[in-house]
Amino acid sequence: MPAPDPRAVEVLGTRHSPGPALPDGACDTHVHLFGPADGYPYAADRGYLPPDALPADLHALHRHLSITRTVLVQPSPYGTDNTRLLDGLRTLGGRARGIAVLRPDTAPEELRRLDRAGVRGVRVNLGARAANDLDRARERIHATAQAIAPLGWHLDLHLDAAALAAFEDLLPRLPVPVVLDHFAGYRAHAESGPGTLSRTVRLLATGQVWVKLSAPYRAADGGDHDVLAPALAALLDARADRALWGSDWPHTGGSPASRRPDRVQPYLSVDDGLSLTRFAERLDPSDLRRVLVDNPARLYGW
Repeated sequence: MPAPDPRAVEVLGTRHSPGPALPDGACDTHVHLFGPADGYPYAADRGYLPPDALPADLHALHRHLSITRTVLVQPSPYGTDNTRLLDGLRTLGGRARGIAVLRPDTAPEELRRLDRAGVRGVRVNLGARAANDLDRARERIHATAQAIAPLGWHLDLHLDAAALAAFEDLLPRLPVPVVLDHFAGYRAHAESGPGTLSRTVRLLATGQVWVKLSAPYRAADGGDHDVLAPALAALLDARADRALWGSDWPHTGGSPASRRPDRVQPYLSVDDGLSLTRFAERLDPSDLRRVLVDNPARLYGW
């Protein structure tokens, strides 16, 4: 067994290897903040209970990886209470943007307040529960897009293969850009994998849809970048100017069926430095800059 790299740092109990050399302005477009629970209480109907993951922890990781911009994404345990997200944006300042979750009746004045705070999109999470009502979700997606279009925001979707298939016709016709989380729900070893990849390539070709090349451990067992290499190449060949990278830190664990709302669910141990290095090895320098710097700067407004 090789000796531990003395340059690695530990954050929330996981050691992170040094990352690759990155271009200035590199952005992690998918992270979450949690806690402290006594100051930021979780929703009563939450699906899981996470440990604390604070702005200082995130800053330590990003400083280690030479990442200077970040996008905070509202996680499902907070429901539509964006307080932790907004406080995180204030703490991190101009190097951060936010993706909120909204109530259906959110007033235009509240949307403008969120915009001033650094929010640039709204998340519709269809992947945090074991089953989804796709007809109702379609209505929610359409209504949310209509509400945020005047602000120039985008829609951030966390979905699975079935939902992507159900909404393929809808997404390019929405009045806002659409960002698909975590390889658009692609699973390398799933029966639905080839169909999901082909569908995502078609959607990217419209120019209206973006994809986050995030959380490779969700798309392939153990985050095997060799297994993901053909999918990564296909997505970048389709529209490298519509691709983003995100770590998905702090890596919430467990499936919806195994999670407990009353018991803290430990985070997965993911070496983000190693993961980012293996990702960067598969991109030429121009695509790496496009994915890490240029694309997020354009979408999130830096």
